[in-house]
Amino acid sequence: METIKLGTDFSGIGSPESALKRLGLDIDEVFACEIDKFARASFNELHNPTTMYEDITTRNHSEVPQLDLYVAGFPCQSFSLAGKRGGFEDTRGTLFFNVAEFIKENQPKCFVLENVKGLLSHDNGRTYQTITDVLTNGGGTLNGQIGLDSIDNGLGYHVYAQVLNSKDYGIPQNRERIFLVGFKEFREFRFPKKMELKLRLKDLLEQEVDVKYYLSEKMIEGFTLSRNNNTDIVGDLNKGGERGVVYNEDCSIMSCLTATDYKQPKQILVNTNNKRVNQNFLSHIEDLEDGDFMDSYNQTIHKEVIPTMTCRISASHNYHIYKTNRIRRLTPLECWRLQGYTDEQFNKAQKVNSDSQLYKQAGNSITVDVMVELFKTIYDI
Repeated sequence: METIKLGTDFSGIGSPESALKRLGLDIDEVFACEIDKFARASFNELHNPTTMYEDITTRNHSEVPQLDLYVAGFPCQSFSLAGKRGGFEDTRGTLFFNVAEFIKENQPKCFVLENVKGLLSHDNGRTYQTITDVLTNGGGTLNGQIGLDSIDNGLGYHVYAQVLNSKDYGIPQNRERIFLVGFKEFREFRFPKKMELKLRLKDLLEQEVDVKYYLSEKMIEGFTLSRNNNTDIVGDLNKGGERGVVYNEDCSIMSCLTATDYKQPKQILVNTNNKRVNQNFLSHIEDLEDGDFMDSYNQTIHKEVIPTMTCRISASHNYHIYKTNRIRRLTPLECWRLQGYTDEQFNKAQKVNSDSQLYKQAGNSITVDVMVELFKTIYDI
């Protein structure tokens, strides 16, 4: 196979690059583009792009040679004119506009765009409709079908779209993302088949963890259920009105890692056999059995897949785990493992970044193992 000319926008810590290298493919890292200086520092430790851009909105797209593969995990934004059939004009002022503008100028042979699953329903579906119209109209197809409507200034690519979950491709994290794979020339394409999950969360946990990741007794007291009211399962965590999610230590699938959502429930992984924890945390959920997962935000018990987990940038209690009679948060290394990165890659990034940035970078990344399976299908490996 010839060398793959690769360019990535919103590059983060380089999931596409990591996946292609794991497959042993020869790649020419033409460019990467990342606005966050801390993520750029990690990226540059892990990869070697010919050019590192800092802002897609100021790049001169014409200076980039035609790519074989373009990957971008762009943010989900509303389009002020969505549904008006204005093509590019519908997307102007959003970062997708810059992605589409680059594709129009560069004409890569293949692109992979990634976004949250919520893109499908964002703005009542109009955002997704506009995106697919821009990518396919003007001679292209969507999932093999020619659209009934058309816009004059579409890109004319042949696009396939599907939601993929990390837990279906080797990583024990419940992370659903939509992938749009586009080809300049028409070809049949099938997304990778789901795989049996062999790894469990406990397989990715560190055996020895620095004391700084454990909660103090005083912090643990802040998590205990108020003895004076029964209105909440976990009560007001740290007296801040925030809620928690209770998990068993032997859980098999991690919930979704994200980077900046401060409003999602906190997660606490517990061993329900421990009497002290039972008294403090679980006094009102007698039905919870060892091995179950309890979402205390909506008081729902989950027996197979745990709900969404967030990876917040700076809180002192990201992802809490109960282990050996103590409570701790997931370490940055464990979060990187849950995105498919190697310990060697983490160690390189750790040299140039703080824990808070390493958490954020893991939460923002595309799961490497998903990209591996996707590239296998794209390049018939």
